[in-house]
Amino acid sequence: MIDRSRVIVLLQRWTRFAERWWYDIPGSDQLGCFATGYNSWGVQTNQKYVAAQAILAVETSLTQQDRDWALQRALSSLRFSLESHRSGSITCTDGNKWGHTWISALGIERMMHGLHAIREHLTDLDRQNIKRLIESECDWLTTSYRRSAHVGVQADKWNHTGKNDPESNLWNGCLLWRGATMYADHPRAADWREMSLRFLANGVSIAADANDSTMYDGKPLRDRHIGASFFDSYALDHHGYLNVGYMIICVSQAAMLHFDYRLAELPTPELLHLHQRDLWQTVRKMTFDNGRLARIGGDSRVRYAYCQEYLIPSLMYASDQFDETTCETKIKGILDFIETEAAANVDGSFYGKRLDELARLNPYYYIRIEGDRASALSMALAYAPVVKPSHQAAENPPITIWSDDEHGAVLHKSATRFASFSWRAHGIGQGLCVPPDASDLAEWDQNLTGEVDFYHQPPSVWQHTAASRRKLISHRLTNFDGGFVTSGVLAEGVNTHLSEGWSSPELARHFIGFVALPDGHTVVGIQVVRTGTVRSLVRSVKGMKLNVPNDVQNRQVRKIETVSRSWQLQTNVGANLMDLQSRWITIDGKLSAIALTGAATLALDRSSRKRGGIVPNLTVDQICAGHRIGRPWLADPHTLLLDCAWMVSTVDSDHAKKLADSNINATITQPNPLVRVLYVMDVAGKAYTIAFNVSEAAQRTEINGQLLEMEAAELRMIE
Repeated sequence: MIDRSRVIVLLQRWTRFAERWWYDIPGSDQLGCFATGYNSWGVQTNQKYVAAQAILAVETSLTQQDRDWALQRALSSLRFSLESHRSGSITCTDGNKWGHTWISALGIERMMHGLHAIREHLTDLDRQNIKRLIESECDWLTTSYRRSAHVGVQADKWNHTGKNDPESNLWNGCLLWRGATMYADHPRAADWREMSLRFLANGVSIAADANDSTMYDGKPLRDRHIGASFFDSYALDHHGYLNVGYMIICVSQAAMLHFDYRLAELPTPELLHLHQRDLWQTVRKMTFDNGRLARIGGDSRVRYAYCQEYLIPSLMYASDQFDETTCETKIKGILDFIETEAAANVDGSFYGKRLDELARLNPYYYIRIEGDRASALSMALAYAPVVKPSHQAAENPPITIWSDDEHGAVLHKSATRFASFSWRAHGIGQGLCVPPDASDLAEWDQNLTGEVDFYHQPPSVWQHTAASRRKLISHRLTNFDGGFVTSGVLAEGVNTHLSEGWSSPELARHFIGFVALPDGHTVVGIQVVRTGTVRSLVRSVKGMKLNVPNDVQNRQVRKIETVSRSWQLQTNVGANLMDLQSRWITIDGKLSAIALTGAATLALDRSSRKRGGIVPNLTVDQICAGHRIGRPWLADPHTLLLDCAWMVSTVDSDHAKKLADSNINATITQPNPLVRVLYVMDVAGKAYTIAFNVSEAAQRTEINGQLLEMEAAELRMIE
């Protein structure tokens, strides 16, 4: 299932890099730590390092010298972690003791496979201190648990309530179960056990659990249910957006206890696996064939990192429990892109070159990201011997349809196209259209929803700051055989502030229509942006905005073809804007964009700074259908800043040219000035009429001699 030699090389190379972050605790010859040694994520980073070194310490393919060194580092960092806990004798390097928080259990859980590996090397004092730490955490979780302002176990499907806690419910439940089974003779073990089950029942929980009488671990599910953490579709609103990454984190938490206890030959609770099969069947649809997550709801974190790492144990769990057929192929793909990035770093790090800016601005966060990859790779080595491989034949890629009306997300995946749209994405609004075998072409930040940027302080340097300038007003979506239709309204320029003293709650309304045509290749977009009742100071306007990553995973070069030329587009070292003088463009012979209306030609927008992810960490080029940037300008009230239509299709340049030619007359007619009527043809030559009401009131329009009644912001497709 896993090529152990590849993983060992990556881990061993990384631990040598990690030496620059090693710290010997003054006054002790047995204690040391990896990275800062601070409380919070500093503790967790050190604990992940414990696991990585512990797994290498028992790897028989290494020399005895290498194993001895790894064991010494594992034991030193473990002992520092044990002693700097609230129940221990020293503090972290920042003068604080760690523990007794909603997240303390996470680092413990992520190092437990390492402790199992070196169990024979632990002293009696080590075992006593591990027992002391776990008992202390279990007592706090049982009697005093709180997360932010909320006391006790909480569950709610909406993030804004502050109670959407599925991942922490799972890791806290798992640690409590460990305490109750490892120290079953403890006088409070029964209380820990019941609290564990209460946490686990509200991990992957849905609304129907409230009335479910199925017995789990001695009680009906409804008796331990507090609330739904997931939507009925298994969408997750974590961090306030459709968070595919944390859906994976929830699977990985079950995987860790499941495999740790198989290794230890101990029983796991039935509630550990509650709805995990259904959750997996959802997230597997949001995973590319090479193992990269298809984050249809965007990502507020570092690209290709953190949650992505923990897909490794999740895949192993899915193979073992649900007979997942793609585990081996996807883990191989994950190792491929880990090796690709590691090879770019001469220092042995996983991310050094790409995340150099993050390392400079926030080394505390940077080294945490490095540790997560090491942690997940060490799990791959630890769990591989006990994973039951799938016994099913590998399936042909099925046509996949998934949607959630309430959360405003939809995807359609076939052998030739991955298309999706999410309204409650990070950044509010995000579309995707990529070949299903081209994960490196997917970049999330407000993709295919254009950009309207007003002047404000501070400027939108940080992704989360830019994202906060949008607000979802309304949305609707409809699936049909072969695709979907969705439309909605966004507020733009939300809470704009200009120094000193001027502010506005909102500056424009953005109407977006998005159709995944049933040809298996093409999506069509219509965008109209209209300013509100005040003059607006505009920085930039971009139609479509197809994000094209041009970084480490594609070897920093893209092949570009247009109507008049083809060339190699190297990763940019300076900002520039290029009029492509072409209505169509093809990237790497597999993804094409076509301007339909509102722009005579496409534009290529390049930036001198990375712009993908928090503390931007990925170089991204942008293809735009309509582009205005440069000197600021003042737009009068009710001005149309953007009025365009475009196509993106998973086709090569020959088909792109034909598609552009067949849609040369795809002009928007306006029998009603508040309705856009677009006539298009798909790859197969089939014609469609698309009507979009770009107002927030019902409208009537005449199409082909027939009267059409349309609701506010409604989009219809007529074959």
